[in-house]
Amino acid sequence: MRRYGLLLSGMVMAGAGSYLIFGNPDAFPLWVVWLAGSFLWYVGIAVTIGGLGSVLLSRHKKAGAQAAAPARRAQESMTLKFKTLQCPPAGVLHEIPSMGGFIL
Repeated sequence: MRRYGLLLSGMVMAGAGSYLIFGNPDAFPLWVVWLAGSFLWYVGIAVTIGGLGSVLLSRHKKAGAQAAAPARRAQESMTLKFKTLQCPPAGVLHEIPSMGGFIL
């Protein structure tokens, strides 16, 4: 449930803002409805998108995966060593000064 906290709070904010804007309740003055409603609506949508991105892009480790992580980490190589390759990398290897900083 902790992973979805930002997502759910953004959805609640967007829902409250949409109720204030589209429901137009009589309990609040019109200026409060338009200021608070639009703030909650737009910020709620932004927080929802951010929460969805954090849920989709974060790595969530389960209990079984945490035990296997050190063994897997020992096998991983974080850098690519070009000296072990048979051929050098193709493409632009340095910047051309006369192009004003652009790399072709």
